[in-house]
Amino acid sequence: MERRRDDWTADVPVLMVTACGRCGNHWYLPHEHCPVCGSDEVADVAASGGGLCVAVTRLHVTAEPTDAAAGPVRLALVELDEGPVVMGRAHDDALSPGDRAVVSFRPDGHDGVLVPSFAQAGSA
Repeated sequence: MERRRDDWTADVPVLMVTACGRCGNHWYLPHEHCPVCGSDEVADVAASGGGLCVAVTRLHVTAEPTDAAAGPVRLALVELDEGPVVMGRAHDDALSPGDRAVVSFRPDGHDGVLVPSFAQAGSA
């Protein structure tokens, strides 16, 4: 049975990670068992929302023609303080690899759904 997570995918502005009660491992995509030790002693916990930016890229070609008119979409990979690496939009042009990043949730351009978006800590 699949667990429902009350996170940004359910329109709740929070990043959730799963934590293992046995070994302390944290991961992002939900699994019923820890990928490190196999324990089923797992719980969903809210991530702090901060971490280290490890990559930023620009996407110039988009699926929607209206998105192209708005310019490139910036994407960031951020290693959360809890350990997992997540991807989100980068709404801060100054965000670079090695920067401390914080998440906020901003509406997606064409349908208004809130999506994770990262900026340099202190500039959000």
